Amino acid sequence: SISQGSTLASRTLSQRTMVSMVHLAVWAAPTLLAAHRASAELIRGISYGPPPLRSMEEGWMPQDDWFCNEAVPLWGRSGRGDLHIMKQLGANMVRLYGNNPENDHTNFLDEALEEGISVAAGTSDYPYYQMGGNCMSTDMNCFTQIKPLYADNLRKGFLRPDGTYHPALKYMNILNEPDLKVPAGADTGGPEGPVKMARALMSALDAMLDAEIEAGVTGPLINFTATFSFAICSACSESLGVPALGQMAQLDDAMFHPEKYGYSPKNDVTAAYKTRFTHSFNTASPATDVKNWFLPAYTIRFPTTPVYIGEYHRAGANQVDDLGTIMSVAEQNPLFLGISFFQYQVAYWKAGSERDFGMFALSSSSLGTFDYFGTTFNLYCLEPQLDDHSGMEMPSAVSNVYGGSGVDYSSLCLRSPEGVALNVSGYSEILAQSNVPKMAGFIERLVHHMGGVVNPGVDDALQTFAQGFVDGRSGGFEDLVSALGSQSTWIDYDSHAKCVASRSVQPSTIEQATD
Repeated sequence: SISQGSTLASRTLSQRTMVSMVHLAVWAAPTLLAAHRASAELIRGISYGPPPLRSMEEGWMPQDDWFCNEAVPLWGRSGRGDLHIMKQLGANMVRLYGNNPENDHTNFLDEALEEGISVAAGTSDYPYYQMGGNCMSTDMNCFTQIKPLYADNLRKGFLRPDGTYHPALKYMNILNEPDLKVPAGADTGGPEGPVKMARALMSALDAMLDAEIEAGVTGPLINFTATFSFAICSACSESLGVPALGQMAQLDDAMFHPEKYGYSPKNDVTAAYKTRFTHSFNTASPATDVKNWFLPAYTIRFPTTPVYIGEYHRAGANQVDDLGTIMSVAEQNPLFLGISFFQYQVAYWKAGSERDFGMFALSSSSLGTFDYFGTTFNLYCLEPQLDDHSGMEMPSAVSNVYGGSGVDYSSLCLRSPEGVALNVSGYSEILAQSNVPKMAGFIERLVHHMGGVVNPGVDDALQTFAQGFVDGRSGGFEDLVSALGSQSTWIDYDSHAKCVASRSVQPSTIEQATD
């Protein structure tokens, strides 16, 4: 393996290119067809953007980064448990949007890994056209804007201490729907629009590669993508008359011929594109359009590059039928990796038909309040939206197709055993729910706090033990603590354990406590 560290910063372009090519050849997760055939299961994703607002008038969000520590009450098991709910739906990937590189993302990635969910992160719109000195000010050469931001991402969760990528991280989206943003209307204006769009994406990828090299990244690498809209790009040099395909073809041309686009890369973007890039697009079109219109043309233009749908939801359709069809199409086409269902929560901060897509609404009830970067918000409970055409709750329709265990809707507004205090008060709160699995969760957390772990394969014993406390036969909290202290058949205690780390706190806090 190669881990060059900061010495790469001073290498010449040819040296950097040589190192980058070897780095890619040894470690890149390939995007070729053969690799897909041998790879894991299809993508069954959920697109996740959960602002805690029930109306456009309810407030202003100080940030839109929902995979940072401040958002733990939303995604963490100690709060609403959104990641665990996604797992119950059968999802194996979560697709993200906002991303503030100043925030640490380790805890989210750790929790996703524990749930068996991969993460498709992305760069926010901020450096492209919102911040001072954005890409528009440098004629869509985004290298200087993106590199320091991605370097911060690497330092704050994307990389492990040994320089390898966090195993939960699977994709990095360079930009969502760039054909609509950089510049605005790039797909419908003059020919200079797609050229600038491609230059922005190519230079941003170059910046991310440079940040990787300076960080000394080693081990298996993640893939990059740019998620286009499902518009026909009439301004692209290869319009092709197929939604999203012209945009992909324009980017493809730029990656192989950067000089045509007025850009001189510092790293071998062509090699990275060939070995680490996966195409993606968003669509609300029916599965039949993807099958009969997009994929035949895509397969001809990109015979070895996989593609997935970053946002998929045909509003107004029978979700069981339409989702079943699109996943069946993916099973039959080795280039088509799968979909990310759009979306987890109703977008109350938008208007009109934009609110038709969430599978969960926000209830008027809440699990309390939480602080998000200095502003207090309600931690609203979730309510399943009805899919009128299938007659099922929308999460149930998704779970039906994804093969999940399903969500217990009656527990969506109950306090989590991971979120209550480990004392008589917390015990009483869980006991009042008369829920054996919840009590079992409280007991397992208490075991961890006491320096032990519940042995694998003893769930029946744990459930039976919890049942005794739910029905009152085994006593109260003090009896529980005493019984756990003498329990040896299904608990393994570590006599050397000194403390228990909480995923709800900043990693730096734990680091300071253990120094």
